[in-house]
Amino acid sequence: MEQHIWKGFVMDIQKFIARRKELGFSQSELAKGICTQATISKFENGGKMISTKILTQLCQRLGLSLSDIFPGPVDRDSKLLEKLHQAEFNLITMEYEDVAATLSDISMDQMDDDDTKMEYLFIKGYLFALSDYPTSDAVFCFDQILNGLDEEHQTIFSQLAYVGLGIAYEHGKNFERADFYFSKMPQQLQSQRMYGVDDVWKTLTMLFYTGNYYSYREDFVTGNMLLQSLIHMSSKRHVTFYVARAQFRLARNFEGQHVKQAIINETIRDAYAFAKFNGNQKLISRIERYQNQYKTK
Repeated sequence: MEQHIWKGFVMDIQKFIARRKELGFSQSELAKGICTQATISKFENGGKMISTKILTQLCQRLGLSLSDIFPGPVDRDSKLLEKLHQAEFNLITMEYEDVAATLSDISMDQMDDDDTKMEYLFIKGYLFALSDYPTSDAVFCFDQILNGLDEEHQTIFSQLAYVGLGIAYEHGKNFERADFYFSKMPQQLQSQRMYGVDDVWKTLTMLFYTGNYYSYREDFVTGNMLLQSLIHMSSKRHVTFYVARAQFRLARNFEGQHVKQAIINETIRDAYAFAKFNGNQKLISRIERYQNQYKTK
């Protein structure tokens, strides 16, 4: 039985390969929506290191747990990632108290993989940036990614950190610094490469907050471009969670641009429908308040 050492642990790659072949998956079929075929090829042929996050998704598709091919410590990260992914979803739906509750039970000392640590720092940083925490708390989270775990800026977490810094400084009304960080993103977001659902979520997060910032600053051309890119990408990838927030922001942009009232009304209706579909109660309340205020004008 061929074994490899992966992040300090003995790994049984043959069990992974045997299950893939037993289920009739080619490498490209197994990789679809998660990573590239080349990633799996390098992993199977030479034990090439891949992130715990990707490996967890591949094993789930094969009906394996990480403990089937690794000892306990790596499997521990997979359990933490489940909690972190739920926290990431709660960020999207603005359930910040739930995010804080999830993170309160987790610490980086429990993590063995750098990607897991960056996932934790990204979510914690965004929670701080979007809530009433000191700006320095969010900055410290993002700094650990940019100047520690991903110094070469080779992962999506560095881009998330730049957007997060923009959010933090925007929230603190330091628009000079916010402009600096957000200005890095529009062109990069247009060419962002995505392999799996997790990459899509994170890219949509960056598109929304960057588009939202330029909309707030009344640069409606840039804001609308980014928000409409988000909606197009969401439709193409069949992911709806950010669509309601993007449509609601677009409706307010259209009002600022004095677009025809019929178009504004249609956009608001779309925002409400998607918010209701996704059970985003916080956004539903915001839309209803907006509609009531608009009626009184």
